[in-house]
Amino acid sequence: MGTTFHGPSPWPPITRAVRTRGPRRAAIAHLGQDAPTLLPLRAGDVLVVNASRAAVRAHLTSPIALAYYLDAGVRVLSSPNLHANVIVTDRQAVIGSANASHSSTIADEAVVITDDPQVVAAVRAFIDGIEEITEVDQAFLDNATAQWQIGRAVPIPGVSGRGQVDPGFLPAKITRMFLRHIVEYEPSPTEHHTWTTQARHHRAPAGPAAKYQLEWFHHDKSDTRLKQGDVLVFVTADNEWIYPPAVVDSEAIAIPRTPGAIGHLLRSRTDLSPLPVPDAEQTLADLGHPNPRLRADHRIASASLRTALLQLWNL
Repeated sequence: MGTTFHGPSPWPPITRAVRTRGPRRAAIAHLGQDAPTLLPLRAGDVLVVNASRAAVRAHLTSPIALAYYLDAGVRVLSSPNLHANVIVTDRQAVIGSANASHSSTIADEAVVITDDPQVVAAVRAFIDGIEEITEVDQAFLDNATAQWQIGRAVPIPGVSGRGQVDPGFLPAKITRMFLRHIVEYEPSPTEHHTWTTQARHHRAPAGPAAKYQLEWFHHDKSDTRLKQGDVLVFVTADNEWIYPPAVVDSEAIAIPRTPGAIGHLLRSRTDLSPLPVPDAEQTLADLGHPNPRLRADHRIASASLRTALLQLWNL
């Protein structure tokens, strides 16, 4: 392979380089909530991250990502002085500017990927030699969750990237909307832990961030393949209530030790309330949609019906 340069969008080749046999070590300064999609580590790997109080309060390192890696069996360590972003496998090293976050995927980043044995050894020694290390365990996670609650997203040039000041809610253009009935299921211990950790720090009062909350949507790989930016509208199984729209806020995340199950993070507004289905049907009929099919799961292909559904909540 030799040495190759990748930029300004290096995450696809980084992810490919990481998908290899043998243990991996990574020192990544900051993790977004979708870091596991970009950086697919597994049991036995080592991840060093800056999960200091300042980084977590600024919403640069997500407790959701920390909990996910811990549940996957990754050894997670925190170093408050870490600013580097390097990864090493048995045969390759990745050196560059990219944090494992969505903002990094839309910023201009650059990395070098090499199989030079001396560089690979040097990167491994660098990661193993990082000082001021704290083991990330459940107590650490609980504290990080509390810090996230009282913090807020702070745009930092070169770290948080553009588009992070206000993530907004609905996409500028909605092309895919789905209606789904709520299905009761028993989450696995792994999923339940990640879900409850996420819920604690997003639902508590936290200034402007309290306007939004994140929820898990669990489904099987055989179901419709969702994409980031898709909009979901949920109806209760008894067709009694229809819930405000939620936006898919992550790519599919495989749930460890549950073959075939995946989850998505959904972003929703905390200030919007569900509506009775009969009332919604009447309002939609008044808006020119006498048969909105609220009692059946389907993709809402009609652009005008998508608009009318959003108008139920003045969106």
